[in-house]
Amino acid sequence: MQRRTVLCSVGVLVGGSLLPGLTHAQGVYPDHPINLVIPFPPGGLADTVGRMLLPALETALGKPMVPVNRAGAAGAIGAAAVVNAKADGYTLLFTLSSISTLPEQSRVNNQKPTFLLNQLKPVARVSIDPMVVLTHADSPYKDFRQLLADAKVRPGVVSYGSSGVYGTVHVPAEMLAHAAGVKFNHVPYTGGGPLLQGLLGKQVDFTLLPRSSSMVHLRGGRVRALAVLDSQRWPQLPEVPTTLELGLDVNYLPWTGLLAPEGTPEPVLAKLRSAVAQVVKSPAFLASLEKSEGTMAYMDSAEFQKFWDSEIGRLNEVVKRIGKME
Repeated sequence: MQRRTVLCSVGVLVGGSLLPGLTHAQGVYPDHPINLVIPFPPGGLADTVGRMLLPALETALGKPMVPVNRAGAAGAIGAAAVVNAKADGYTLLFTLSSISTLPEQSRVNNQKPTFLLNQLKPVARVSIDPMVVLTHADSPYKDFRQLLADAKVRPGVVSYGSSGVYGTVHVPAEMLAHAAGVKFNHVPYTGGGPLLQGLLGKQVDFTLLPRSSSMVHLRGGRVRALAVLDSQRWPQLPEVPTTLELGLDVNYLPWTGLLAPEGTPEPVLAKLRSAVAQVVKSPAFLASLEKSEGTMAYMDSAEFQKFWDSEIGRLNEVVKRIGKME
């Protein structure tokens, strides 16, 4: 009778909770490759910085990091894929600041968001890449004041190109228009590459680009800088004024950061945070970032979350002001 009771107890454990727990037990994180989802096409800011991180992250974590480009819907497709993945630290998101307004964009356009921001947990902010107002090299606009003066007498005529609606060009350009009291003609392109070709081909009067993707064209004389969106002038362009100097208090600073699905175990997040903290001190990574004209702007999880929370509310107000895009 005692033997039968013991066997029944073992049977319950095998059919209940004990054996599955043993069967699915995992080793110390990480014990296999990690997917790094980049929600944009290859060659953009997030892709470039993300791939710079990979070698040092692999060294810090001791496992391969696999870059996965899941482009579409301004980054929403890749973000949704990460949100819907298992929260175990093996599917991570490396993205841009433009993620901050994606759910609000859907709401403004009477659509259901594919994900919510609280479904993502900030791990670390990595870099920033301030923007510059650019026109083509033979544009009649010699400075930003001239461009704004023309926009005031010709509302809706002076055009700017963006990399897509509500993206990292559209939002700051509309912030500038609001601050200056003018109306521009928005011409959206399907990405940064087509946008640049549109500017060089004189299809639009101006655009805004991050420093990392604009300096090579400025040095080559293909474009002209009219103003920088920053609190101080850049060493690379000491003669170009800031928008603040021009009386336009516009706070917009693109960043890159690493996020994980909400619910990822704290020990896993701690391991990831520690790895990124090591990586941002890596001479190889810092050299690559400097060469690309990017700026390391590391924030650990708590500081990043506080920063992000304040930015979300501020930028969502801009999206609401822009309104529905047909």
